Amino acid sequence: MDQRNALSSVAGLTKVFDLRVRSDLHLARKAWHMLMGLFMVGVYMAGLTRSQGVLILGVFLALCLTVETARLRVPAFNEVVVRFWGPLMRSCEVNRYTGTPYYIASSLIAVGIFPKPIAALSIVFLAVGDPIASLFGILYGDRSTRFSNGKSLIGTAAGMIACAGVAFFFLQFMNQTQFMELRFEHLLILSAIGGIAGGGAELLPMEVDDNFAIPVVSGFVLWLAFIGMGITTV
Repeated sequence: MDQRNALSSVAGLTKVFDLRVRSDLHLARKAWHMLMGLFMVGVYMAGLTRSQGVLILGVFLALCLTVETARLRVPAFNEVVVRFWGPLMRSCEVNRYTGTPYYIASSLIAVGIFPKPIAALSIVFLAVGDPIASLFGILYGDRSTRFSNGKSLIGTAAGMIACAGVAFFFLQFMNQTQFMELRFEHLLILSAIGGIAGGGAELLPMEVDDNFAIPVVSGFVLWLAFIGMGITTV
């Protein structure tokens, strides 16, 4: 298929299945984004070991990459996938990878590298902070400054606040378990650091998918903060 036919096919699928663009609210996609991350964290925190988490995520990543690669090479299969996943896809994803492989890959890296509470929290930042930042950016972004990558100050601030709130309640819960012991001042500091790292990761001066950047960047920042404060986790 030449480039003209490929573009025509993409336009046709986009029109037939009424796919959304990045500037649409696309609430179904945001809900799926949240549920997928929260489900992964719930399963991981329910008792999976690190090796089990890496194995399960690795299998899902391999399956996802297989499907994504196959659909991009076989137009008929791509149409089937778009027909099924259309309500959750953007129009720009018809002819390129969706955000799902990046989401799973970043979660795999987080689980494989970071201590369990930090890995879980970095994934929650992606699950909750990213959709909220997008929601506020779409609704109110035109009322604020926009950065060079198109992100808005209002959206980024909303993401930071959401991540800080999530970090506070998550770490407070972890503080009541066997995972760690935190003084209240540490809880406040880590929540602020988590909010800045989780919400600000989308501002990286490079072309990195948010689904990949947020857990990896926020996880490393939080891990360094834990080490710097002398806080140990299991």
